[in-house]
Amino acid sequence: MTYQQTAPPQAAPVSLKRPATLLAFVIAGAVSALSGIAAAIHMMAGGRTLAEQYATDLMNSDPASMGIDELLSVTGGESTGDAIETLKSMGFWEDVVTAASAELMLKSIVALIFVLPLLLFTLLAMKAATWARVLVTIFAVLSLLPHLILAIAVGLPIEQGLGFVGLATAVLAIVLAWLPANGRYAKARKFAA
Repeated sequence: MTYQQTAPPQAAPVSLKRPATLLAFVIAGAVSALSGIAAAIHMMAGGRTLAEQYATDLMNSDPASMGIDELLSVTGGESTGDAIETLKSMGFWEDVVTAASAELMLKSIVALIFVLPLLLFTLLAMKAATWARVLVTIFAVLSLLPHLILAIAVGLPIEQGLGFVGLATAVLAIVLAWLPANGRYAKARKFAA
């Protein structure tokens, strides 16, 4: 007598539905990173024109800290425009613009150092893995500094707007990363594998 062998019943693959909080988390992290990247690219691409405008706005916003008041009192000028003309006639305006350009470049590099890893780890967090959420949280916290620098930058209205967007979405990403639905989804994926 032969017995027919049957294979043990196989469980149907479980389809896991991604929670909306995970999608919101990824979008918030990506928007935060992309706002920093856009601001950095704008500062790098602005060139001399942006550097001149930035230097002029810095002089207008706080003439005392830039030494403009002293320059105006010595030369008899009355406005920041007079101070700029004096600096141009003395050959120092190019140095001021070069320093402003270097400052913009430094701000761009600092922003990119923190927001590029944030974008990378945000994209890797699509499966809600704990390690990816930890790294997104770390780089979102670190990206708060360049976003804050951009948000309070004088004379850079585009960068200020992007800085505020980056700040808000970085904080949102940090909060969304650790919502219980994301943790449950990560555990379910781990056990389903």
